Amino acid sequence: MATAIVRTRRKEFQNLSLASLGAVLEYFDFQVYVFVAALLGNAIFPPGQSIWKTQVQTFGIYAIGYLVRPIAGMLIAHYADRIGRKKLFVFTVFLMSVPTLLMGLLPTYETIGWLAPASLLVLRILQGCAVGGELPGASVFVSEHASPRRLGVTSGFFYGMINFGLLLGAAAAAFAQWIAALDPALASLAWRLPFILGGGFGLVAAYLRRHLEETPMFEEIRREQKLSREVPLVAVLRRYRWQCVFAVALVFPFATTPAIYFQYMPTYFLTIAHTDPGLVFRANVFGVAAFVAAMPLWGLLRDRVGWAPMLVLGAVLNAGSAIWFFNYVPTLGPSDTHLVYAVMVAGALSAIPHSMIAGLISALFPTAIRQSGYAFPYSVGTALVSGLTPLAIAALVREYGLGAPMVQILLGSCIALVLAATVRLLPLYLGEVAAPAPVNAERLPSA
Repeated sequence: MATAIVRTRRKEFQNLSLASLGAVLEYFDFQVYVFVAALLGNAIFPPGQSIWKTQVQTFGIYAIGYLVRPIAGMLIAHYADRIGRKKLFVFTVFLMSVPTLLMGLLPTYETIGWLAPASLLVLRILQGCAVGGELPGASVFVSEHASPRRLGVTSGFFYGMINFGLLLGAAAAAFAQWIAALDPALASLAWRLPFILGGGFGLVAAYLRRHLEETPMFEEIRREQKLSREVPLVAVLRRYRWQCVFAVALVFPFATTPAIYFQYMPTYFLTIAHTDPGLVFRANVFGVAAFVAAMPLWGLLRDRVGWAPMLVLGAVLNAGSAIWFFNYVPTLGPSDTHLVYAVMVAGALSAIPHSMIAGLISALFPTAIRQSGYAFPYSVGTALVSGLTPLAIAALVREYGLGAPMVQILLGSCIALVLAATVRLLPLYLGEVAAPAPVNAERLPSA
């Protein structure tokens, strides 16, 4: 018995590690663009135009990757619910790695003219398609492989690893600039090298993923011929509307806090508070590190107390930290190192909703339609919240000061409290209180 448990745990850890490795590299490949955006824009767009125009064009192509994510995510999820998680899981990391590698080898505007930005646009669209399928697919894959009593810590570890890709992106950009400074002939490596490294490691991850096993839950419904008889997304929208509403609402506190603390606030510190740039960089790096490290710990606590208490805890702690943070940081000077500790505290507490997202949304839907059920609300929610929050907050801070981002986090905490009160009303298909799997999509229980 003990040997069987050890073997099961080892296999579970192997699947989680390989799945997380691929997700880390995909997220790294998708986000490293922003770390080298200035250098990339100067090389890909006409050299004589204004800096403002180059920035708009560069970040416009960056935004395209977010716009295609929902459609690509739902399309890939459809086939994952039809033919299996593993095949699409290998495909998405390959789809991300090849365009990323080609970005690093892309000829400049001086070489091929407008074909350079046109090629960059096409490659960015392919990246968006890949990450749109990867994050829902990887979340479902690790959740279905997780032990029922370890769903929380698996979810927390997985999303912690994904966000570790942000730290790798910053490190790769810094390493590339150091290499490029060694010799003027290597100047283009400052923006090429991160893409080349990301694409190369991604191809290795795609090869390693070939050794993953299909999830036992999907194998069971395929063996027993319980696959959905109708289009999975149609079944989701017909019978699981309240689960979709719950998942979209959960994405709000999930996406709001990192978008404010790690995307908007560095810009605020640099342009409005005139904080020392080196201090802002350290604060962001250590804040993200605390954010990443805390997720498995919060997931472990979830396995002990359940979903509802964790939602309440996250709501209370994030509301309290937001009130403290946005009243405390204006009192700091431009070189006050206490900023690092403040961002670390905010980051560690922001990890609470992040640690739950993969396991809880996966648990809302039965196996036959799980990836479609995950992809639809997650993709819509992240496109709206992650994409619009920094822009909206930047406009509101100009009128209302730091009270604007604080109010948004407080709103997210209120939503989390409502979700805590309603989570017990929904059937859960993963975890210790999992409901029995339905026979087919026509007989799926309605919300």
